Amino acid sequence: MAEDFLFCGSSALLLLVANLFPAYWYFSFIALLPFLWRIREGSPQRGLRLGLLLGLTFWVFSSLDVITAAFWATLVKIFCGTILFALWGWIVGLARRRLGFNPVIVAGLWVFFELGLVKLGYTSGLIAHSVPTGSFALRMVTLFGFGMLSFLIILLDSIIVKTVELAVKILKDKKLYFPTDTFCQQVFEEYGLVFQEASLVPEGRGPPKYFYSN
Repeated sequence: MAEDFLFCGSSALLLLVANLFPAYWYFSFIALLPFLWRIREGSPQRGLRLGLLLGLTFWVFSSLDVITAAFWATLVKIFCGTILFALWGWIVGLARRRLGFNPVIVAGLWVFFELGLVKLGYTSGLIAHSVPTGSFALRMVTLFGFGMLSFLIILLDSIIVKTVELAVKILKDKKLYFPTDTFCQQVFEEYGLVFQEASLVPEGRGPPKYFYSN
């Protein structure tokens, strides 16, 4: 539970920074990496819990400035927004159990989820709207809308998660064996002369002979 909160809280914090501080817009590219890493093998029940933690952390900290002015309205927004995050996490976990952790499916589910939040008036956007509309991004938005930017970012994050997971699995399956004693023996056999010249002191070394002659 503590590890789940750590990963979900990290994603929520990165999302908040990307949305509240335009200078750090690039955090949106890595915001969901901790959450996706945690949910990559999660069941629907665990996805529900992870989405709950992500949503609760995000909405609570994003509403601190208005909670005193409109307490009940803000409380309802936090509650309903958290439920939406939890439902999205549950759907991702359900899709993972049936189809595996598919980056395309995860990215598509995020786009529908983010567009739903925008339509319901919860936010103007979480991922796409924090990205500056440069020349390339502007063309993408003009042709496909902001949803395409969110899709590409979450797709990239999911691919990174799959790549790291595959690399870790390969390293575990290989069970590399590193014979330390054999390695040291080869080093001394091949580079023994260098070691002798650099570090070994010859036997019988003493003062120069002219000291004794005087």
